[in-house]
Amino acid sequence: MSILLTHAYVVTVDTDRRVIPDGWILIEGNLITGIGSCATDPLPSASEVIDLKGMLAMPGLINGHNHHWGSLFKNTGEGLLLEDWLDQVTIPLLMTLTNEDLRIAAYLGAIEQIKTGTTCSLNHLVNVNDDASLAAIIEPVVEVGVRQVVGKEMRHTPSPPFSTKYPAFPNSRSLDDEVAYADEVVGRWDGHAGRIHMGLAIETGANWMLHNATSDELIIDGVRLAQKRGLKITNHCSAGTPWLSVREFEAMTGGGDVDYLVRLGALTNNWTLAHSLHLKGREIDAVARAGATVITNPVSNAYSCDGIAPLKDMLKAGIVIGLGTDGTYVNCSPDMVEQMKFAVLIQNVTHLDPTLMTCEMAIEMATIGSATALGIDHLVGSLEVGKRADIAVFNLDTAHSTVANKQIAALVFSAHGTDVDTVLVDGQIRLRGGELVGFEAEKSVLAEATGRATAAIDRAGLTSRVFQHWRPRAQ
Repeated sequence: MSILLTHAYVVTVDTDRRVIPDGWILIEGNLITGIGSCATDPLPSASEVIDLKGMLAMPGLINGHNHHWGSLFKNTGEGLLLEDWLDQVTIPLLMTLTNEDLRIAAYLGAIEQIKTGTTCSLNHLVNVNDDASLAAIIEPVVEVGVRQVVGKEMRHTPSPPFSTKYPAFPNSRSLDDEVAYADEVVGRWDGHAGRIHMGLAIETGANWMLHNATSDELIIDGVRLAQKRGLKITNHCSAGTPWLSVREFEAMTGGGDVDYLVRLGALTNNWTLAHSLHLKGREIDAVARAGATVITNPVSNAYSCDGIAPLKDMLKAGIVIGLGTDGTYVNCSPDMVEQMKFAVLIQNVTHLDPTLMTCEMAIEMATIGSATALGIDHLVGSLEVGKRADIAVFNLDTAHSTVANKQIAALVFSAHGTDVDTVLVDGQIRLRGGELVGFEAEKSVLAEATGRATAAIDRAGLTSRVFQHWRPRAQ
């Protein structure tokens, strides 16, 4: 089976950052096998030819940091700082979830990603999983057809506790069993359906350490497993309110989150550091030396008011930066186009410099940057011959994007993720004309997701907080 996309404004994000105003892309099987200009290069033959009529074709967007189950709980954390949100909303909700809740959240998360032009995401797992819950999380992703990097959570309660502020609940598995189980899960799921890529999620951030989620021994053994398997490790790094968890962690350890990894001898190029808001200069230098990467989540951080990532200094240090939404319970939107716009505007107004972050840089972060951070840039993240055909096509012929003038700027500053017209993942058409292809249960998923979310909010005792018709302004 071959597909030829013609008459597209092709944004390749390849090494040369080629843009082909009237281009074609040939897909054979799951690979891109040709890219050219309709004006100068002969059109190859194909089983199916799709005339894109000037729409913008680009690498599928890659969400570098997400929590799939958060799709059930949009708009539940309004008005809370991160620490209060975690204790009052997130943990109570997490404790109520059933495997069927996780399954329907996985369906919803996959649907909303494809329908906003995202072809791949990192699913950072925070719930403690077993075989059944992992299947509930991963199988819907395969069925809907999206690509996913699954960050398998690893837990081990420190003894003595890192902090006495929160309970130190015993872990369900010993340290050796936890590492062995993660190793077994990675071996079982990595490469599944050609679209599931495994990684690890090891919580080393201030807030999670204060909750006694991770021991030093687990961090060290987790890094060894990642090095053995060639895996990326995601975490929540330097994310929290400066005068709350961040200050408390610094008072206890004498430094920040990256300082702590350096002290353990555990900062390696396996780490994909989500958020990284409050890194000191020495920590940024350490990240750069280690070859670790960063995923910035500007909308999430604005929503919880925990800070703005020092991207200017990170870029100067040569750190690869990707882009993410975070879970939509602390963002409320899976739209990666929205994240690109916020990433540019927040950085530029912070430094009062309209040249610091450009729309081109935002596209790089949302494609090849995230792909590199997640360790899959050899497969996706740019439109190049030999790479997997993960492609998003956006229609800029809309009232809110017309007149586009500069197509790339129109995508970042005027368009929305929902302007996506066509999506291919691994060479398969998953969205066409804005409608899902090959998955017929969208309406039933949305209905069940609504019912399950309402029930979980009630079980967590959050009904009166969440379901307010009008929230009075705080005095």
